[in-house]
Amino acid sequence: MGFFQNSFARLTVRRRSAVFAVGRRVYVAALGERPTHVALTDDAGADARTRLADGTEVEVLAWRLRGCGDTRYRVRVTGDGREGWLAVDNLRSTPSAVSAPIAPPPAATDPAPLRAPASEDSGRRFGQRAG
Repeated sequence: MGFFQNSFARLTVRRRSAVFAVGRRVYVAALGERPTHVALTDDAGADARTRLADGTEVEVLAWRLRGCGDTRYRVRVTGDGREGWLAVDNLRSTPSAVSAPIAPPPAATDPAPLRAPASEDSGRRFGQRAG
């Protein structure tokens, strides 16, 4: 039994993250309660002193896998040509963040169910041909 217990303990859980193709245009996604800006980094991962506003359109130039599930993308701002690296969590495919799903409207309070209007009786049973 010890073998099975130890083998399960070593399993790692991969989180799902987006994958963006080189050449694709995507948008900056600032994380947190009050998203405002995201810092571009240089090749070594240091802050490049360039900040991009949430929703800025960028083009993916390259990607690099750093560690377990930490994919970084080299991007270029489409408007002014600034370049740097961003984490996959700081990119999204839509111009604005997707909001929470909208709650369904409340149920109607009309007590009378909808009914089809009365049809004219032709004197024959359902499926019987006129003849």
